[in-house]
Amino acid sequence: MRLITRTIAILLLLSSCQPSAKEDVQNSARLKAQQIYTEAIAMHDEVMLRMDEMMQLKQQLRASADSLQQLDSVTYAETIAQLNQGAADLEQADAAMMQWMRTMQPVPRNDQHQTEEESTDLADTANLIQVQETQKEAIAQVKQQMESSIRTARSLLYSSDH
Repeated sequence: MRLITRTIAILLLLSSCQPSAKEDVQNSARLKAQQIYTEAIAMHDEVMLRMDEMMQLKQQLRASADSLQQLDSVTYAETIAQLNQGAADLEQADAAMMQWMRTMQPVPRNDQHQTEEESTDLADTANLIQVQETQKEAIAQVKQQMESSIRTARSLLYSSDH
């Protein structure tokens, strides 16, 4: 009888050490969400390096528009409007980046010190992946917007010089 009791106690102890299926799903989802978050941050870091370039291009566009305005605002009205629109596009790309950074949500840590109420349930864990996917898509759109506005700005500056 003692042997059976000890065996049951040991089995209960060992089984309590094994993560449950729910915990496995949560950990897997959390790892996937963290991977997506890491990819989004890498994309963010890549385009963040171009912020100075965007600001310089914006200044150059504004300076070119101002110069043409002083030369002959009527003759160069269309070019001035294009230069100003290029600068506005760069500003919008900058604003989109700032908005993404303000609203970006990191993957919550899986603290072992959480209470039952604080721990993430399965629905919330699955939502972690969706949140990170949405954020990754948003930064991809910001990247495209930045690259497009930079290309346009360069093209405008090149064509206004010639």
